[in-house]
Order: sequence, then C-alpha cells, then structure tokens
Amino acid sequence: MLQGLLRLGLLVAVAAAALLFGLKRSDEPTVDCMRVEGTGRDYRLLVVGESWASGGKFFPELPQAISSRLGGRGVEACSIGFAGRNSKLLYFELREKFPTDRLYGYYDERKPDKVILMTGVNDEIQHVGAASYVEYTKKLVEYFSDVEDVEIISLPRVAERQFRAPNLYSGLKRTLLRCLYDGCRLQVNELYRIALWRDHPELHVIEYDDFISSYDGHEECYTMDGVHLTEECLHKYGAFIGKATSLKSEASARKSALSRF
Repeated sequence: MLQGLLRLGLLVAVAAAALLFGLKRSDEPTVDCMRVEGTGRDYRLLVVGESWASGGKFFPELPQAISSRLGGRGVEACSIGFAGRNSKLLYFELREKFPTDRLYGYYDERKPDKVILMTGVNDEIQHVGAASYVEYTKKLVEYFSDVEDVEIISLPRVAERQFRAPNLYSGLKRTLLRCLYDGCRLQVNELYRIALWRDHPELHVIEYDDFISSYDGHEECYTMDGVHLTEECLHKYGAFIGKATSLKSEASARKSALSRF
C-alpha cells in the first residue's frame, strides 16, 4: 500500500514537472539594434539570449569594441532577448517567432557574421537539469549552422542561494524540479558547466570567469536577486565580450595584410 502511494506520488510529481517545465511565457521577446559607423562593409553581429540579452543593455560597448578590433570597421549589431526562458523554451520560441529569413531581415537579408548565445542562467535557477541545458544549448548552436562564427558564453556565476521566486507557484515549481533533476542541490552552476564541456568540447566558448570568477567578492556588480548584473556592470560586460569574443574576420584581415608583404 505504502509503495503504491509512493509510486503514485512520484508519477504525479513527474507529470507536474513535465507540465511546468513546458509552459510558455506570454511576454514577447525584445529586439534591439544599433550601428557603429565605420569604414568598409558592416560587420554583422547577432546576440541571442535570455534577460541578460534583453534591452540591448550591453550596447554600445560591445559593437564599439568589435569595431575597434576590426580597425574601425562599421558594425551592425542586434540583440534578441527572451526574458525568463530556459534554453529549451528559448529554442522553440526562437524557431517559432524568428525563422532565419526573418532574423536575417535585420541585416538586409544577409546572414550575420557572428552569433553570440547568452543562455543558461534560467536553466540553472529553474533547475531544468544539466541534460536539458546541454541538449538545447547544442540545438541553439545548430540553429545557426549556416553562420560561420557562433560562440556561447559559459554559465555566468550567479548566487542561486540568494534568488527568491517571484510567487508561490514559481517557488513550488523550482523546488519540485530541483529535487527531480538536480538531487535537491541548490547551487548547480558548476554541475551544468561541466556537463556542457564534457558532452560538447567542440563548442566555442567565451569564458565568463574571465569577467567575474565568482559571485562572492563581486556582489556590487549584481542586483539584489543575485542573478542579474547592474546596468553599470552590463555595460562593462559588453566591453568584455567585445574584447574576448573570437573574430574570424579579424584573423582573415590579418592574414590578408601579411600576405601583401
């Protein structure tokens, strides 16, 4: 009898988790674009991510840094932010609302030169499981398979222990998924990071630790929830990404310059 009740409880929990995991958000993603004036054909940059990518908060520093690295070349940059979405929800919503022909319409029907993916924070704080984070991070990279240069940013260092769910429903969902997928562990940043590196070492990664190596000691850069950067630090983050990201166009330009000697 007791075993039967335990099984029933587990089945109910799994069914509830599956339902909660797959619920869509009603708010629309944000799209923000800007251009840095410069010489030559514009370098086209696309950033896709969650709330960290919303509102173009890392503009103008990110495209300005890239323009500087490319010798003053013009840069056309757009960011698409899906606030609150984990990688799975972001992937399906991206496919639904931003097929590549619409995406590339922001660049006069040309594909971007570079795509940067800012995802994973919601996977971690929502406890969707490392396997889901890894699977849909890879799918997001594959979605841009026709773009030569795609990079992801490793999971930012956030204070999951400090995060408070906005309502009872969200808190119950988070607790259920935390025990279902993450062994009831609260801080799973390292677990998810290692899973991605282990399963997909071929992915090109910008290391967030080169910007902030841990939440502790850098609290002034985070808002009160412990999982978002302040506006000031978001602008610093944009400058960091612009300097840290790989630029295949930069390498090609250098090779071309050397060949003339």
